[in-house]
Amino acid sequence: MNEKNEEITSSPLPFKINTEKDIIDITPTEEMNFPDAIREVINGKKIFRLEWLDKGFYGFLNGETLSLHKPDGASYKWIISSGDLTAEDWIVIE
Repeated sequence: MNEKNEEITSSPLPFKINTEKDIIDITPTEEMNFPDAIREVINGKKIFRLEWLDKGFYGFLNGETLSLHKPDGASYKWIISSGDLTAEDWIVIE
């Protein structure tokens, strides 16, 4: 928690597929870089990295705060990692 008692989090680590049940059903439309993905977030979309593999993770704008939704159903203030900034596997999800 930070000084405002807000919970913060960073992006999930790359996920290693162990079994078929770990594979998600997302058909990417168009992969993009981080700046393009953030433009989509500003326009009200949710973004996801193909590397994450779990649809429970996605980024979105929560008011004026960039947030990361996690599989536990909660949303947290998102701390962007260097991997996020350089990734080219961002997609928009509905």
